Amino acid sequence: MKQIRKSRTDYKDKIFHHKLTIVYRVLLVIVLVAAIVAAVKIYLANQVYTKFEMIKTIDKVGTSDGVFRKYQDNLLTYSKDGISAYDKDGKQLWNQTYEMQEPIVVSRGGHVAVADYKGSVLYLIGPSGNATTVETNLPILDLDVSSSGIAVAALQDDATIYLRMFSATGDVISEIKTSMQKSGYPLAFSISPDNIKVGVSYLKAEGGKINTSLAFYNFGDVGQNETDNLVSGYDYAGELFPLLFYPNEDNALAVGDKRVLILKGKQKPTLQTEIELDDEVQSVFYNGTNFALVFRNTEQDGGYSIRVYDMNGRKKMTETIDFEYTDLIVENDRILVYNQNQLVIYGLNGVKKYEGELGGTIRAIVPTSSDTKLLVVLEDSIQLIKLR
Repeated sequence: MKQIRKSRTDYKDKIFHHKLTIVYRVLLVIVLVAAIVAAVKIYLANQVYTKFEMIKTIDKVGTSDGVFRKYQDNLLTYSKDGISAYDKDGKQLWNQTYEMQEPIVVSRGGHVAVADYKGSVLYLIGPSGNATTVETNLPILDLDVSSSGIAVAALQDDATIYLRMFSATGDVISEIKTSMQKSGYPLAFSISPDNIKVGVSYLKAEGGKINTSLAFYNFGDVGQNETDNLVSGYDYAGELFPLLFYPNEDNALAVGDKRVLILKGKQKPTLQTEIELDDEVQSVFYNGTNFALVFRNTEQDGGYSIRVYDMNGRKKMTETIDFEYTDLIVENDRILVYNQNQLVIYGLNGVKKYEGELGGTIRAIVPTSSDTKLLVVLEDSIQLIKLR
């Protein structure tokens, strides 16, 4: 009987040790994979490129005076005569013609909103190129659009400005009525990617002073219980906030002349972080996770200082450039800065990953899904290049 019990005990021990061995092996594999992934990330983050290879040349698309932008993983180009989208092979995805003097174009995801400044026709274009034409009957001053195609247009009616929301099919969803005497002038506004929140920076003149009120509206279920759908707001005496935007569903950023405000909240945005400014912001660029502030470089003659922060207000890098730039792109863990003659790429770890020319006069650069491949719009062609 004792021998049988002992055999059973030995058998259970063998099973236990066998299972333990399997667990150790699985853990070892996980640790090794994690180490390899970490090593690859470090290698890529510190990799430097010194030249480029032209992979493909595409005949020029658009017009000579057209503006080029990234559109999802493709290319968007527009002018006074129309707007078009192309894939990386130069194939036209869709086209919309119009006649405008000063087109306002905003895009998010696959949705685009287009209108002439102080015109009264709004074009809402979906990912497949299906377009809805909306007659607003009032002059359009500015636009924004969500990633689902909900558009907000600032419409002027004498001293009253309406912030009117349109569905992707052109139906009026809601509106905010503003005036200088009551709410203030809507200097900046933005709709969140989830379609339900709208933030507005109101400029007020009170007692001979310039003040700002930041107001946040919720047009979802939460906002229905609040007066005028207003769920939060902040006042700043003697300060100006000319820029307000939603980089993602959770964050709203307001950039002023004295500070940058980072607000968080899926339903009711609340102030989380303030970044005090010691100089005037020249430009702001952002993606869903980071934003870059560009300042004049006061420490040397000419050039700019670039500071990149995450959405918690933590500074991730500071770099300087000594040339006038055309555009700056915040993309993944890097920034791309370029003008007609050169491109500079910095990793957010401070590594200068590339600096040089790209074989012609640069009109626009569109990053691709690969960190090493770029779509470069030149004067007479479009080139897909690979950094080496």
